[in-house]
Amino acid sequence: MQRRAAAVYIVFFVVVAIAAYSLIAVAEEPTASIEGQSYAQGDTLQAGGQAWTVNVSDGSGEVSRVNESVQFSTSFANNSTLLYQNETYRSAPNGSGGGGAAETTTPGAPTTTTPSGAVSNGSDGTRFQVVIANASGGNASSGNASGNASTGNTSGGNASAGNASTVNLTSFTLRESFDVNERLRADPDVANTALTGVNGTQYVRYQNGTTQPLGEYLPTPETRNVSVGDEFPYANNSTTVSGVNTSGVSLAWTGPQTESMEIAAGENVTVGNTTYVAQFGADNSTVTLSQDVAGYQEELADVQDFHDRILGLWGIIIISIFAAILIAALAYMPVRG
Repeated sequence: MQRRAAAVYIVFFVVVAIAAYSLIAVAEEPTASIEGQSYAQGDTLQAGGQAWTVNVSDGSGEVSRVNESVQFSTSFANNSTLLYQNETYRSAPNGSGGGGAAETTTPGAPTTTTPSGAVSNGSDGTRFQVVIANASGGNASSGNASGNASTGNTSGGNASAGNASTVNLTSFTLRESFDVNERLRADPDVANTALTGVNGTQYVRYQNGTTQPLGEYLPTPETRNVSVGDEFPYANNSTTVSGVNTSGVSLAWTGPQTESMEIAAGENVTVGNTTYVAQFGADNSTVTLSQDVAGYQEELADVQDFHDRILGLWGIIIISIFAAILIAALAYMPVRG
């Protein structure tokens, strides 16, 4: 009797397992499809009143466009050095402006020095030092710029006169700087180095033994005054001076910039304030973009629900087979006596 009951239960669980497997066999998996516009490589997507170029390659892609009116800005500091070449300015590389003087002193005699702040006008362009003067203290170029030209320090004029923090600065000055050593070496009539007297004045010594103050030997440095609102060619951009303060100069300009966004299968992408969901074609050479994001998410939920149900049926099959085996083992287990 016990084995007959066991056989009934075994048959029951086997039938349950077969029924569950039959449901798996006949079930049709739903698909999450997208209905929208298909795009191939190089096609144009119109979104938000803007034209975007679609790029598709091997199941991935992006949309991009060139924004012609991006606002850029940059700045350079007071006393920094700019290079002028090919009708544009650029910042001089770090360390190119020279440093402190290397000096050897003999008491009671002139001193041979390497002038501090020496700046070259060579193949890299003409060099100018940025001088920001107090608006109430007069123009920065009003000082004696050539008084100590050998130092490359354009503070010969009193650019700091007045209280700069209490006035609005509207301009700055570019003052040419020279590499004194380079000029002396290039001139066969003078010694290769400048002499510094006991009073600190620097001299040029000619081959005939005569001397001349270095400030008189050097040409008068060129100065250029620039005001807020002026056009200022910088780093090959047509910039405008947008502001001047005691620490530096701000520039602004409008230029092109490429904007791009990646496209991934089944993920959302917002283009021109419009959100799309993407799906790539079977050959991965096209992409379909649809604005029905909510509908696609519902279809994805249906697909997930189908997989959950299939996993549940497989669980029923496994448990039923295990139960049938366990019952058979227990029913036919040998009994003592």
